[in-house]
Amino acid sequence: MSFRSPHQARSYKSRIVAPLSVATTALFWFYGPTAIAQGVLEFQTAQNSETEVTAQNKLFVNPNQGNDSSGNGSESAPFKTITQALRQAKPNSTIRLSPGTYSAETGESFPLMLKPQVTLEGDTSTRGRGIIIQGGGVYLSRTSARQNVGLVAADGATLSGVTLTNDNTSGYALWIESASMEVTDNTFTGSGHDGISVVGNSAPRIRGNHFVENGANGITIYGTSRPQLVENVFERTGFGINIGQKAEPILTGNQVRQNRDGVVIHGFARPVLRNNQIESNQDNGVVAVGNSRPDMGTSGNPGGNVVRNNGQMDINGSATKEIIPAFGNQVASDRTSGRLDLNGTLNPNLSAPVATAPPRPLPLPAATPAPTPPPTPASFPSPTAATPQPNPPLSATVSLSVPAPGEGIAIPVPPPQTGTAPAPRTPAPAPAIGNRSGDTLPNLLPVPNATPPLGNGGAGVPVVGVPSGGAGNGPPSPPSHAAALGLRYRVIVNATSSRDQARVRRVVSDAFRTQINGRMVMQVGAFATQDKVDEMMQLLQRNGLTGVVVNIE
Repeated sequence: MSFRSPHQARSYKSRIVAPLSVATTALFWFYGPTAIAQGVLEFQTAQNSETEVTAQNKLFVNPNQGNDSSGNGSESAPFKTITQALRQAKPNSTIRLSPGTYSAETGESFPLMLKPQVTLEGDTSTRGRGIIIQGGGVYLSRTSARQNVGLVAADGATLSGVTLTNDNTSGYALWIESASMEVTDNTFTGSGHDGISVVGNSAPRIRGNHFVENGANGITIYGTSRPQLVENVFERTGFGINIGQKAEPILTGNQVRQNRDGVVIHGFARPVLRNNQIESNQDNGVVAVGNSRPDMGTSGNPGGNVVRNNGQMDINGSATKEIIPAFGNQVASDRTSGRLDLNGTLNPNLSAPVATAPPRPLPLPAATPAPTPPPTPASFPSPTAATPQPNPPLSATVSLSVPAPGEGIAIPVPPPQTGTAPAPRTPAPAPAIGNRSGDTLPNLLPVPNATPPLGNGGAGVPVVGVPSGGAGNGPPSPPSHAAALGLRYRVIVNATSSRDQARVRRVVSDAFRTQINGRMVMQVGAFATQDKVDEMMQLLQRNGLTGVVVNIE
């Protein structure tokens, strides 16, 4: 064992050797001097081994003073890049980052592949201020094709005290796919798409992070993932938290503020929200779409969420088919829409069926039908663009080509649209929900849907038929379902391969296959007004897809 000074050696002797002197005298009499010397040697060897193991389990990186060639990862001879440190790191080790920027310019090779049971650590007290990992590279995701990613998660890894940014157009700072890891006390800012994407079957714990000014979303949670989001801050981005497909995250104690929309839930997602503050978002606080059903509180487990001061609605459930449990929150009753169980009477384990009126013949259109204004739909602006982009004139002759798949998961989720329909002769009243006076089930037409609202069916793939008028002196043919509902336009995308179809569904989760004139296409919407068509075309254009508008006669 070596000592830095004679004083250290004397101190060591007084602590270790002196207390042994009395016992040593007795042991000399019993065992003899050889055995005693051997025991002291073994003790010193164990001490040295423990020191070496500790040194091996911690690697140091400094982008300004480190050197990957001559450095060994020690504090006095650090590596220059995280890339090199990850190559050398063994399980149960920690990579300690010095202040500075870690980028391609300093030698990093992106994406950085984290390793199981390895911790990447900066300064947790400041959430990584001044310790910046900046950049991204091509990563081939098992579930989401090609992406541009800064860091790729590993099962059992830990990421803490770092600032992460991937300013590529479709850049994600951290990609977590079918992995469980700890992500604590970091800052995610300035990424072109998202701070974090959680996909596949992942169950990370994401705690105490700051998501600010990312391009599309603070975080996206897809697949069957069940992450825990605890005490994070999401602000000044497109959607603060975007939850889709069959994900079931648990959101506890988060602050979601000053985004375009706070928490957007779609697909068949079933998130649980408890004790979050969701306020001052530009449009909606919480938005539920399609078959999604957030659990915002039950009589046995009140929500405790504070949802207030959002631009349009605090809780907007007008575009979901489900009843939303929302008991025990601070939310104004006149700032909600849709079917909300505010009294805690709903069994949250049961899916609420969609109430439908009994089938009846469609009425013939009047000569001059008086349109009924549709209910105000949920607003779903695309967070990927600050200002709308101009579109070319829409016509049925627009090219149907689909570009090659691009970077990133397309996050904006357009709402189901409602058409303007002639007033039926015998209107059916909307069924009451029972929460409060006037809280009823709106007559929604989710478009698109897994069961297409347009077309005359087919074997597995719906075939769209355009009705024709009557001939001779007989009465005209009854209007199609679409025409009766006031729908005038459908928007389709040419997508014949499963890859292209999956890409379309990443942009519009409820898009479905259909045939028009013998051609297989994906229908992404049917609309009553031109402005809604324009919104959908802009959404497709921003995500590298080319749509075509077909008139519904």
